[in-house]
Amino acid sequence: MLFNMVFNPLTGSDAALLITEQLLVFATVVGSVGALPSFIEFMTERRKRRERIDLSLEDEPVEALQPRLAGMNELLQSIEDLVDRARHPEVYEDLKIGNEVLIIGPHQSGKKSLAQKIAKLTGMERLVTVYNPRDSDALAQAKSLVRSYKWQKIMLLLPRIDLAYKESDPEVLAELDALIESTSERANVLVIATATTFVPDSDLDNSFGIKLVLPGAEVLETDRREIPEDAQRMFAAVAEFYLGEARRRGFVLEGITEQEFCGRILEGAMNPAEIEDIVVLCETTALFRRRTRQSGRLVINPEILDTAIGRVIVG
Repeated sequence: MLFNMVFNPLTGSDAALLITEQLLVFATVVGSVGALPSFIEFMTERRKRRERIDLSLEDEPVEALQPRLAGMNELLQSIEDLVDRARHPEVYEDLKIGNEVLIIGPHQSGKKSLAQKIAKLTGMERLVTVYNPRDSDALAQAKSLVRSYKWQKIMLLLPRIDLAYKESDPEVLAELDALIESTSERANVLVIATATTFVPDSDLDNSFGIKLVLPGAEVLETDRREIPEDAQRMFAAVAEFYLGEARRRGFVLEGITEQEFCGRILEGAMNPAEIEDIVVLCETTALFRRRTRQSGRLVINPEILDTAIGRVIVG
């Protein structure tokens, strides 16, 4: 009878329409009830994901930080040029190097406090910390958050980043690499990560141009891979090129010949990026010394070269 009422053309149109609407409502309710467990599961997972991100990510004003450091005055003094570069990026804008620093040190050695102190010294305004760099959702959220600060100076802090590289989750590493690369290229962003263990010539090593090694840091010994002769010749050409670029910008060698300068770099460099980073760090220190009247010229000497090599090549 119900079927005839709905589909019989002799039945009144109003009655048929009413019954059809009731059937649709009934079907919708039944379908909704059937889908309710899936919907509840989706909302639960979404809430857990949101809570996980909230626990993994923190955004705070740098002025509120009160880092407590002991025994690091010498280290802070040794990186005055890096601090000045981060504080006045416009002065060093011709020196192309990523704004990423890896602090390597044992547990409870003050790595996070050192990063916070650097944030204050460099005039950063916000500190965005990703406490769990193994969470791809938190990394994606951090990238979005950092990008939202267009005019403020931001430090992105990634504690225990070595754990993410140790687990080698492809999704996490891809998100992590994208985060570091996209943020460190911005003049208003300084990326600092911390690690307790470090493997030379690893993915972690290659992701950070500058390393600061604290006393007692665990740097694992590895057999350095052999560099083919054709690659060695290319590396030598790369070193000569970047030294030539430095000279073109007015930097001069003092106490060391061009051959010795390039030879020292080639003793440890494993790729062209490391060669470029070493030369640019030499320029950074030389420019800082002239800015602070420690030198009247843009001089690169053996001491500056050794410092630059130690910041790039660890182990």
